[in-house]
Amino acid sequence: MAERTTVGAHRSRYESCPDVCGHLDNPGVALDALDSIDFSRRETTKDQARIEADLERMDLAGKIILHVGVGNSKLAERFAPRVKLIDGLTIAPPEKARADSLGLPNYRVRLGNKYSRSLRLEHRYDFIIDNNLAGFVCCKYHFYLMWNTYLDALRPDGKILTHQRGMDWTFADPRWRLGYDDLVALEAKLPVKVSRLGEKVYAIAKAGTGSDPRRRARSRPRVEITRPARRGDASRRSP
Repeated sequence: MAERTTVGAHRSRYESCPDVCGHLDNPGVALDALDSIDFSRRETTKDQARIEADLERMDLAGKIILHVGVGNSKLAERFAPRVKLIDGLTIAPPEKARADSLGLPNYRVRLGNKYSRSLRLEHRYDFIIDNNLAGFVCCKYHFYLMWNTYLDALRPDGKILTHQRGMDWTFADPRWRLGYDDLVALEAKLPVKVSRLGEKVYAIAKAGTGSDPRRRARSRPRVEITRPARRGDASRRSP
């Protein structure tokens, strides 16, 4: 196993990407490229299958899962009988239609953009499954906004699961290809702890949680997500 990069020693390529894209209410790329975002009729990708294989070995009784980018909904078909609830998020209407057609009572999918500042998640999750964290991102503002959304929705002992193969792919800008070292580097910016779960499967957990108030204080984000002011409204600065 490769040696873990020291936090702060690695500089990610995406650091040279734009701070703000200018599309505050419609973030991300490829939103209209249905062939690139709709996996409702495709086979499960190898990276998604690997995440599911690791999930299969866990005790899932009573757990709540958020699946970001539901694709063909095979994850829900496989795990719905074992968990309390699965929420799904997609920007592709055919993926939602496929999910709704299954009629699984504890599986609900909504249309939404994970990079959007208006996204509000309804539950606290034991697992957030996202095999491609940055492939469609547009700027650092929306990238960090996604992390804030995920961490707010993650239970104290929850995990975000992703895979290297998925992070190797980007729709447009190759600087957004992430590796394990890039995730580890986030520990200097966000209250997270990164680990290897399986073969190229990575787990991101909350750091500094627990009963000790000093640890809770250290868990506050160290990246300030400041909403860019709208044109003509310089006073509006908070997200």
